[in-house]
Amino acid sequence: MGKALTKSQIADHLAKKCELKKKDAMNLLEELSTLAYKEAKNTFTLPGIGKLVLVNRK
Repeated sequence: MGKALTKSQIADHLAKKCELKKKDAMNLLEELSTLAYKEAKNTFTLPGIGKLVLVNRK
């Protein structure tokens, strides 16, 4: 299995594909991760990608 992409690599790819500045793509990723963390206590679904669910473990 290959290495996972870094946040910077993901931002770079999004910037190129969506014709954004890399800084804007990085801000998008930051906001998305903030929203996912905040909403994970309920359930956070990113359609077509996945679902985050908070699980309390002993």
